[in-house]
Amino acid sequence: MNNNKENIEILNDKALVENLISKQVLNNYEAKQFEVPANYFQQFETQVLSKVGKENKAKKSSFFIPKWGQIAVAASFFTIIATTYLWLQSNDHEQTVASNISIQEITTTEIDAYVNENEAIAEIDWQAEINKETSNLENINAHLIKDTNNTQ
Repeated sequence: MNNNKENIEILNDKALVENLISKQVLNNYEAKQFEVPANYFQQFETQVLSKVGKENKAKKSSFFIPKWGQIAVAASFFTIIATTYLWLQSNDHEQTVASNISIQEITTTEIDAYVNENEAIAEIDWQAEINKETSNLENINAHLIKDTNNTQ
């Protein structure tokens, strides 16, 4: 039943298409495609030149940027590039990674140079500093013991 209805609909559509696109309609369409308006070739040059002139004027006005605008754009690009360059340069120094080296691989001259460069640290009297901190701790400890024994 459905198949019969579909066939009838298809036949109706086919008849409609044949009526819309008849040979006479196609012939009229083809004839119109090959018709040239009167004085077309005489006016063609002036029409094209007038259209080109309008397009050039429109492009100039739509893409016009004031001189200060161009300078601002250039300055912002320069700032971005300079900041990126400086940031990359500063990160190069931070990204140095210490590799694992055994003490036997370090030469004596390198050790001597390191000690000489850090001589200020080597000159600290470590024993005196330790004794001073120990005495401070003993004073604090003695004070705490006195406070815990004097509970009144």
